Amino acid sequence: MDGFVLTIDKDKFRSTNDEWNNLMLNDPWSVGYVSILIKKKKWEDKEEWEETYYASGNIRNRYIQGREELFNDITIPYPYNKEKYYALKWDEKKINMYKGRTKEDFQEKGRILYNAVKNNGFGLTLEECIECVRFRVICETWNGIILREYNTKGTLQTHFPDLTVKEVFGENDYIYAVDLEFFKEERLLCAIQVKPISYLIGKAPYLMKARMANLKKNNAYTQKFKVPVFTIASEESGEIFNRDILLKIKQLL
Repeated sequence: MDGFVLTIDKDKFRSTNDEWNNLMLNDPWSVGYVSILIKKKKWEDKEEWEETYYASGNIRNRYIQGREELFNDITIPYPYNKEKYYALKWDEKKINMYKGRTKEDFQEKGRILYNAVKNNGFGLTLEECIECVRFRVICETWNGIILREYNTKGTLQTHFPDLTVKEVFGENDYIYAVDLEFFKEERLLCAIQVKPISYLIGKAPYLMKARMANLKKNNAYTQKFKVPVFTIASEESGEIFNRDILLKIKQLL
């Protein structure tokens, strides 16, 4: 399985980080819950993921026809415009949260980003800003979730050749925040949540909130299936940082 490669200068790409976040272009209201969308199924390759995301965006655009201004308003996510957000019904919110975007939508987000960074000293072009949007939404999501999990699974299988490591997709991944399950023959031993090292050590409020939310989901998994859930921090290559988890898995044998 291969990953996406950044095709523009890395320094130019990094120079857009702050504005990408400040403008809330990364918010699920803007691009959908990409971490949920990408775990809905097992993809044949990265190209299938990208095309499916765009196709989902076409479906979204049919839903919002005539109300594009509201649903494309990047100032609406909480806490920017609480009144507009809270006034929407859940079915309306889901249109933005659980659908992708089109290539044309990316072009518009690229223009917003370009207008914010065009004078930052890095000489960014509009085309490069559009590619920054695509790479963050499509490529980093693939590399950071699917590729990391795939390679981490391979690393774990190397350490535990007599066990079966299965990937978790769809509803169970969302409900319980688990990515892999360990089996000894037919017996479930434990589940694994795969994350980057920043997830474990980061102090940003959104990371702390995510850890608390996922802990509740992991506890629900343990309560239902009577096995522990471990969080493994790894590189996209599959290299594991917190190797103490490997010992905890061995103790379950």
